[in-house]
Amino acid sequence: MSFYRDVKRYAIDKYHVQMRRIRRILRAAPFWVLATGIALTGFGIGRYAFLTSQRKDQDMASYWGQDSDIPMRYMSVYARGSRPAGSFTPPLYINQKVSLNRSDIVQIRTSLQGFTDSATPIGGKSGVDANGRPRGWEDCFSSFLTATVSTSTDAGITNPRPVTSTVDVIASEGNFTAFHPLSFMSGGFLPEIEEDNRQIVINDVLAWKLYKSYEVVGNKISLWGENFTVIGVAVEPSDSISRSAKTQQPRVYIYFSAMEALAPLVDPETAGSSGSQNTSGDLPSPTPAPAASSDPSNNVVNTNVRPVFAIQCYEAMLTEVVKNVAKNDMASSIPGYSPADPYFYVISNTGRYNVIYTWKYVIPIGKTAALLDGYEFPYWEKTAQLTTMHLFADECFVILGVIVMISGGIMAALRSRKMSRK
Repeated sequence: MSFYRDVKRYAIDKYHVQMRRIRRILRAAPFWVLATGIALTGFGIGRYAFLTSQRKDQDMASYWGQDSDIPMRYMSVYARGSRPAGSFTPPLYINQKVSLNRSDIVQIRTSLQGFTDSATPIGGKSGVDANGRPRGWEDCFSSFLTATVSTSTDAGITNPRPVTSTVDVIASEGNFTAFHPLSFMSGGFLPEIEEDNRQIVINDVLAWKLYKSYEVVGNKISLWGENFTVIGVAVEPSDSISRSAKTQQPRVYIYFSAMEALAPLVDPETAGSSGSQNTSGDLPSPTPAPAASSDPSNNVVNTNVRPVFAIQCYEAMLTEVVKNVAKNDMASSIPGYSPADPYFYVISNTGRYNVIYTWKYVIPIGKTAALLDGYEFPYWEKTAQLTTMHLFADECFVILGVIVMISGGIMAALRSRKMSRK
């Protein structure tokens, strides 16, 4: 019986000890709730600030407007094309309702230049400059596709074996670096005024894959059966979100005119050209791209003339004397665009990371995904969209943290009131 009493006393003592610990924890609950709320809020705000600091390209309007009394707004327009045979072929123009082409860009530039001239005339001059480029603001346009490139063979080497790679191709025209501030390991970007459309910029991933070196300016790369001269090795963003958007893929930048002149209208993967399988190990000879044209109504390809190529992304850095007027100017300048029935995706990159935009992007759930269905986006827009989703999550952390902090404050006030009554 003595043993039983000892065990019972020991259990009771342990029970009382544990209850005292629980009461101490409960008395400290307001503190822990407040600490949790502060941690959640601090995490959300800190991560929000960090992510937005990583997306310098979305804040390029501040850079361009820093030495001017007139603010700038960075606008983007995405349009759809139709690929005749998969990602290895360029996007073709469909019609004015859903696609953009060179003639549309001329109309957009003329319209936007008129708005700029009326608001901020440049030295008494009006209209675009002699090269057809904007005056007092910047723009560029681009399209993208997939291709196979290889190191160019030297005539003095017997039976050389070229190194090949599948790459993303960005075909652009205009002041591309005004919107995408790339850094370079060697060389630089394509000149804004085209002089030689057989120039090419490659990223560091491709430079290392082809040459095991980044000092490759002046080397030749074969693309679509033509030799291009490397003039720069670009370094693209490598943070975790950018990697999720596949920035670290082999990539090249060429002039839009080079794509218009050389891009194949049949898929080389199935046509037996440089992208096809070859069991001998030798690089097969590229199949010349057939001349063709596209019927906008059904994309039927014929073999007489080259088709009209679609522009998938148009970007403009616009002056904005009155807040938000640049958005209206852009929308009214796009041929065939109607805000009530939009067939183009028009976005203001300036301010896209504010709280209101991020919530509109996500809520209601599924609405944005339905709107973007049918568009192809380059890596920079994919990165921006992924960042928006992460920022929405950070905002949710902040909201949750504030709620928890308020709850902790209420708990602390109630406890203090209870203690004061004792």
